[in-house]
Amino acid sequence: MSEVNQIFLKHISSIYRNTNRYLDISLEDKQIGAGQQFFLTYIYENKGITMYDLAKIGNFDKGTVTKAVQKLTEFGYVTSQTDEKDKRVKHLYATEKAEEILHRVYGIRNIWKKKVTKGLSEEEIDTVSKILDKMSENSRVEVSQV
Repeated sequence: MSEVNQIFLKHISSIYRNTNRYLDISLEDKQIGAGQQFFLTYIYENKGITMYDLAKIGNFDKGTVTKAVQKLTEFGYVTSQTDEKDKRVKHLYATEKAEEILHRVYGIRNIWKKKVTKGLSEEEIDTVSKILDKMSENSRVEVSQV
């Protein structure tokens, strides 16, 4: 791998780690962090989503999803209902307690986006977003073929 590619991946990794750290610090008092906020927002935005679908959307393994959902359930942010047709399937819902902190989560995300994109034009932000979307999809496809 060329030095340019290594630097490129280093920057993506750094942004990812710093984002998680920022979310962890900002949400520390609510007992959730970067990982749980992802799951909580998806459950809130997709009422009745299953753990299987959560894993598929985020490219997570079942164990990671199970652990995150259990923690969110313990803190009273998520409830589950067994599917009437297939008792093995559980549908997930955000609670009222979760809704209280979700507004904060969305606000924190917006503040972070502004901080990370400071000095970039809307066109540059749009271009970077499109490039990263494509790279993300390429990486997902490649990993699924391994």
